[in-house]
Amino acid sequence: MGEAYNHRSGRTPQQTGGKGGRKREQTRSRSPDHRNRNRATKDERSSKVQSYSTELNKLNAQVMKARLRRSPELAELERQLAEAKDRQDTKGQDTVVVLPAVDSRGRRVAIDDQPKGRGGAELERDPSILQMARLERETAGDDQTDRDLARQIARDTGFTNDLDYIDDNVSRLTQRRREKSSEQKRQDAIRDYKDVESTVSICDLCFKQTETRDGSTELKPPDYPVVALGNRVYLGLPNREPMSDGHCVIAPVEHIPGSSLKCDDDSWTEIANFMKSLMQMFAARNQGVVFLETVVSTAPSKAHHCMFECIPMPMDTMQDAPACFRESILAASDEWSQNRKIIDTAMKTHARAPENDDVRDQDNNHADARAAIRRGGFRNTMTARVPYFHVWFDHRGGLGHVIENADVFPPWFGREVVAGMLDLPPAVYRRPRKLKESRDQRLHRADEWKKQFGWAKYDWTAMLEQ
Repeated sequence: MGEAYNHRSGRTPQQTGGKGGRKREQTRSRSPDHRNRNRATKDERSSKVQSYSTELNKLNAQVMKARLRRSPELAELERQLAEAKDRQDTKGQDTVVVLPAVDSRGRRVAIDDQPKGRGGAELERDPSILQMARLERETAGDDQTDRDLARQIARDTGFTNDLDYIDDNVSRLTQRRREKSSEQKRQDAIRDYKDVESTVSICDLCFKQTETRDGSTELKPPDYPVVALGNRVYLGLPNREPMSDGHCVIAPVEHIPGSSLKCDDDSWTEIANFMKSLMQMFAARNQGVVFLETVVSTAPSKAHHCMFECIPMPMDTMQDAPACFRESILAASDEWSQNRKIIDTAMKTHARAPENDDVRDQDNNHADARAAIRRGGFRNTMTARVPYFHVWFDHRGGLGHVIENADVFPPWFGREVVAGMLDLPPAVYRRPRKLKESRDQRLHRADEWKKQFGWAKYDWTAMLEQ
């Protein structure tokens, strides 16, 4: 039986009272019903706060969509939002924040300690299949097992890459770090939440919740003029001088740092819908369009909000785009590189479509995984763990390149290639001037863009209102 801890004095019961401390410890251990009631009350209170917060967030999102779409239901939604805020004010001034279920890297956050029985120590040395599966879900993409093995090898001064030596010292080499306590996990989750909030507050592509003078909260649109808003992804215009007439961007509503490969299937469905709509719209004007994504950093604290730049060009120029990008990638890559200089991500229509087309869910030796790799596609070929540049020539794929030295690779590489094809000056693609616009000016620019290109005919988001 473990020792209880006095948070006020910082001592154990044996240090504070000897037998009395031991008696209090035994009394507490014999009343599990009291702890269960407290835990049930706490869970019930947390569920009520979480459900109320979810309702308020949904109302905020509905009001924002109604404002952007100029819906006639805007007045009714604003009234419901005001009533919800009034109910929040009557519940007190305390602010309760429900931590998300995943961290900034998409890993599952498990704050509660893992339950242990009398054989807890043996379970740590010889974990079961369920425990290892749970650890794999919580540390997905972190490779903690490989990190622990590398740490033990680095500490072993007499290590030799020999199977006999590894077999003789397997217990020491596979020793894992002690698992974090519940309080440490909670502090890590709070720290990660604060980092994400600070990043979102300065992100130009995010929808932000701002506090008004009367103390209520309001959902603020991004600094990019919003043309069309889906459930998870929106189409906007750049907040800087556009490279060409019709230049636009596709970005997820949620702040997803780094690669678009972190987006879920629903988000990718909306991204593909926007790509198809833009291709049809520009094709009616005898134009093509390329979609650019540049991921310079994969660290959540340094990575920017993932975004696709959509740049139209004349159709005869569009036919030369694959060759121009291929030559530019070969010229920009190092002579000696660890990865392939050019990765073809085009979807192979002749290949068999596997039952599960997401290679990340399959084992490397699985038949469906091999079929998904042969079939190609951006999500089956690239990875979110390394920086990369990718260009789409249509919604089925294009060309990718792994950035091995982010300090040398220019972040405006894709725009520079397009500028060379369109004979544009360097000031257009290197550091274009940022547009200082008010909220009304951004709405007016979005409306003018819709009228100029006839977006209403190709807007698939109009079906969401029906």
